[in-house]
Amino acid sequence: MAREADYQDDDIMVISRDPLKGKLLLITEDDEEIELHLERDSAEALISALGAFLMEGGAGVRLRK
Repeated sequence: MAREADYQDDDIMVISRDPLKGKLLLITEDDEEIELHLERDSAEALISALGAFLMEGGAGVRLRK
């Protein structure tokens, strides 16, 4: 069963640099924490998927800091 979780604008916590591994915290609507574990290949795939998602918004897409 799929659950919804929100990104909280937190940084990715680096667990290891060689090999590169980290985790990102997501929060569900009932305040449950979900740790998304990443390694280099999955982080690169996520960046690609996010880029494709942003392109769906058209030419007016802006990245905010």
